[in-house]
Parts: sequence; C-alpha cells; structure tokens
Amino acid sequence: MSRGEASAAIRVVTWNIHGGVGADRRCDLDRVATVIASLAPDILALQEVDGRAWAGRRPGAFERLAALLGGHVAEARLTGRGEGAYGHLLWSRWPLGEVAVRRLPGGRIEPRAVIDAVAETPLGRLRVLATHFGLAPGDRKRQSAFLAALPAERELPTVALGDFNDWRRNGSVARFLGAALPNVASLPTWPARRPFVPMDRIYASAGIPLAPVSIDLTLEARARRSSDHLPLAAMLALR
Repeated sequence: MSRGEASAAIRVVTWNIHGGVGADRRCDLDRVATVIASLAPDILALQEVDGRAWAGRRPGAFERLAALLGGHVAEARLTGRGEGAYGHLLWSRWPLGEVAVRRLPGGRIEPRAVIDAVAETPLGRLRVLATHFGLAPGDRKRQSAFLAALPAERELPTVALGDFNDWRRNGSVARFLGAALPNVASLPTWPARRPFVPMDRIYASAGIPLAPVSIDLTLEARARRSSDHLPLAAMLALR
C-alpha cells in the first residue's frame, strides 16, 4: 500500500465491498485487496465487511482485511462476534487518533454507526466520518441529521464518506450533509454491473477542494467482479 512521499492532495476512497462477493457470487477478499491496492488510497472506508459464514461469507473478514491492508484501521463491528462479525471499517495510511464508534439513530433492520476519527496526515489533521446508512427513509433522515451535526463540534477540516443508501438530489442525505459539508464527490456506483445511481458519496468541509477520480475500464471490471458496488475515489486538498 506504499505510495512514497506524500503528495499535495489526499486520495480518499469509499467502497461497499458486499462481503467480498462479486458478480460470480464468490467470496474473495484477496481480489478486493488487489483492487484497493490499484486505487492507492490514503484514506479508505469499506462497508459490508462480513464474516458471517451462514450468509455465505468467510469468517474473519475484519482480521483478513486488516492483515491485507496494513496501515491503521478502526472498526465498527455492529453484529456478530469474533470472526463472525459484520460492519464497516476505516483505514488510513497515517495514524488515526481520537477514534470513536458512534451509534446512529434508527437501525430497526440492522444497527448503524459512524466511525469518527482524526487522521494525522502530512498536510494536517483531518477529521474522518465513515458510515453506512440504513435502508429505511425515516432512519436515513435521522441519521443524516445526526451526522450533519458532528462537524460543528470541532474546528477541524472534515470529510464524511460511505454508502448512504440514497441517490436523490433532494433527499435527506443531500439536504442535511450538503449544508454541513458542501463539497461533494459522487459518481454512479450502483449496481456495479451497470451503475446509474450515486449511492456512495464523499462530502467535505467548505474550503476543501474535492474532485472525483474516474477509474479506468480494466480496474472497473475487476471491481465489478469483487462487489455489487463500484468504489468511489476523490482527491482532497487540505489548506
């Protein structure tokens, strides 16, 4: 995962890996890690990290990904225990401090949370909020309001990223998070086979330039074989 000396911008990536199950219905975290290595992220959020054997996944997903990625990892294990845990994680090339896993409101179908951490980047401290919102519209509205209130707690540049399960331009996610973190990177990411909705997004504080990065067709095909979402990458510049 090495990229040599730090550049003038930070590459941020979010990806719902669907437990490592892609178009061929095989669970393979090694090919997920290969796609991630090609994306060369500095900060990475992964959703649907899944070790539930009964759901056709392989036990120890969190442990396996931590070993494959190296670096610094913060976990939100929301259901299951031990190697059978399910949830999402945040990875950083640089140390992560002040890590907290905050439960989100709602979650009748399954519990939801945000990983709240500060990445000690060479360009300065960056607050990172990594999340995976719920499926119910009412839950997403409350989760959006909760997440949108967090940046005001501290005077730190902030980025929020994840699978928000909402693609509407006037939906609750866009309204609440767009007001708190007005710079947005989004591209169609779902379904991976023929993406047409921006389910996955990256939001950043005002004054932080943020630009989505298109991935080449070869890497897109590899990502499609690895998950039902495509990854979303963006370049973020700290001032």
